[in-house]
Amino acid sequence: MSFIKYLKENLKLLVFYILLMAFILLTICFDRKNRVLTSNVLYIIFVSFFMLIIYISIDYYAKSQHIKKLLLVKASEDKTPILPRPIDYKDEIYAEIIQMLYEDFLKVTKAMERDFKENSEFMTTWVHEIKTPITTSKLLLESGDSVSSSLKEELEKIEDYVEKVLYYSRSNNFSEDYILSEVNINKLIKDSIKKHSIIFIKKHIKLINKVPETLIIDTDKKWLLFIIDQLLSNSLKYTSNGGSIIFKHIEVEKEVLLIVEDTGVGIKSEDINRLFKKSFTGFNGRNENTKASGMGLYLSQKIAKKLGHYITLESEYGKGTKVIIHFLKWNNYYEVTKM
Repeated sequence: MSFIKYLKENLKLLVFYILLMAFILLTICFDRKNRVLTSNVLYIIFVSFFMLIIYISIDYYAKSQHIKKLLLVKASEDKTPILPRPIDYKDEIYAEIIQMLYEDFLKVTKAMERDFKENSEFMTTWVHEIKTPITTSKLLLESGDSVSSSLKEELEKIEDYVEKVLYYSRSNNFSEDYILSEVNINKLIKDSIKKHSIIFIKKHIKLINKVPETLIIDTDKKWLLFIIDQLLSNSLKYTSNGGSIIFKHIEVEKEVLLIVEDTGVGIKSEDINRLFKKSFTGFNGRNENTKASGMGLYLSQKIAKKLGHYITLESEYGKGTKVIIHFLKWNNYYEVTKM
């Protein structure tokens, strides 16, 4: 910090000092009752000016050292705002503001890094996932046999994977693509069953739909249909030939429960609490015949919570699985904000 710059910053103090000294001298000169010797007046001027010089020297040294430390922080590669101790109250406020801005910046940066990593992991898994039905489709076409049913099944898998990545990309901007309305749950179930009809027929899986036509839920139709599709797809994947899948509902005091129950292979107890975590496939998902990405349930739970619902799961290995979507009644929606 140059001395000229320091004087400019303290110009108000210097002007005040000059005016104060002028006032004192004029008072002494024009007051006829006080007879002060010229030598004494000069002495007063000299002492006061000397004290001003001492003050300016000390203050200039302190501030220049402070500026040097700030410049070192500015020049360093590490931009973490570890600032020197403030010498003025004003500087303390500035330091607090900078620290708050830095902490907010770290939060935003970490969130962006987390989202980028999550997106990268999802896309890597998705690419590997979609390669399988594409390769199978090519082999079916090359075989030249009557393969329309098998090919359609593989194409539906590709469509499901594409739909999954689209919903994943939209899930972070959920508020821009959300319309609340009264939705007939039975109709959504039928739409999802129709979509997976080939697998039902191929695996001879029995379907039981006990959900009444009158069951209406306030939600978003498109997002809830995606959730039901994912749950039904999982049930079909892990239910053996000749098994069954049941849709039913239970209405209790605070919520309505939509249950998707199957007679599939079930889930090991050590896997149940981790199934809604991103990319967790569990014991069943690592099976050669039922490879999974671990994104279906993760996405379903993420979307369900944004809709104001949530999903739970009950299972016993070897005996089947029960997945439950919880629809809170309107007078209990406040509780969702605490989740």
